[in-house]
Amino acid sequence: MTQEFNLKKLEKKAWTSTFEDGITDIGIGLLLLMSTICQIFNESSPYLYPLFIVPALFIIVAKKYITAPRLGFVKFSKERYRKSNMLYLIMTILIVFLLILTVKGLFQQLPMTSVIVGAIVFIIPCSIAYILNFDRMYIYAVLFTLSFAFNEITIANTGVIASGAYAWLISGIIVIVVGVVYLVRFLHRYPLPEKEVYDVNTN
Repeated sequence: MTQEFNLKKLEKKAWTSTFEDGITDIGIGLLLLMSTICQIFNESSPYLYPLFIVPALFIIVAKKYITAPRLGFVKFSKERYRKSNMLYLIMTILIVFLLILTVKGLFQQLPMTSVIVGAIVFIIPCSIAYILNFDRMYIYAVLFTLSFAFNEITIANTGVIASGAYAWLISGIIVIVVGVVYLVRFLHRYPLPEKEVYDVNTN
């Protein structure tokens, strides 16, 4: 029983270390920037929705070519992969859905909808933080909720959807900066292992 507990503790520590590289933070920031672009170019936004693939591709490629060569590949339990994958799927669908509604400015048409959606915007990052042991997401939850509120207030006062885009732009820049700081620290802490050089001329 003690050995099983220790293994789970080690697995949790290894899992948490996967967020030390800041790549996930940068990916989230890119997602917010994509939302900003869609709001600014609202009339062309349906053609811009494929841009939401960019953050996911960035995380996949960066993890493969930046993180993996330094930390190697860690095989986690099937249960953790199953929970995380299901969470990623549900959260991605909800986030994209909320972003699309925000871009379309549909929240202003229904009473109390903004309050309800604002609560969802807060709960989603908190759920991610809790399930994935990604503590920075609690701070991001507050940041995203404030951005959403500022976005809605700005659009309501101006009547222009693009005017609320700057709320997400500011949040996106902040999250990307945090991610870059963590990435720089990660690169200094975990340099690429030196390749062994063999002298073929030795006897």
